[in-house]
Amino acid sequence: MIKKSQIFLILLALIACDSNRIFEKNSSINQNVWSLSQAPTFQYHNTDSITNANLFLNVRHTSQYPFSNLWTFVYTTSPKGHTTIDTVECLLAQKDGKWLGSGLGDIWDLQTKIGTIDLKEIGLYEFKVEQAMRHGSLAKIEHLPGVMEVGLRIEHQNK
Repeated sequence: MIKKSQIFLILLALIACDSNRIFEKNSSINQNVWSLSQAPTFQYHNTDSITNANLFLNVRHTSQYPFSNLWTFVYTTSPKGHTTIDTVECLLAQKDGKWLGSGLGDIWDLQTKIGTIDLKEIGLYEFKVEQAMRHGSLAKIEHLPGVMEVGLRIEHQNK
């Protein structure tokens, strides 16, 4: 049987070996229901003029999530104040309903590549993530159940 201390050491080793990661942070969703009024914001202070890093959206959800995908808007504001908006679809399940990503019990983690980001500017980058799910009638879904965490990851491109 694996002890908690062993799990901690394994996780620490996995994190330490992640040399591609520049930034990664996740934000908990209140009561696992992502409302339109909750838009997690992440700040990354760039100290090096890195160009073309990969940008990913992290999603942790439960098996009670009612859809096979998740649409989001990701706003990126550069240190000079220029804002771009990406519309990102995260495919969370296959057509047969089998969840994608890695899971343990009722919880599933998935990372979706948004694209590349040019980090030439030194200073504070801000990222805001909004859920953008709609009903068939295109009405906004005010409260989206089954989403536990949303996060952002920036990593060096593989050379």
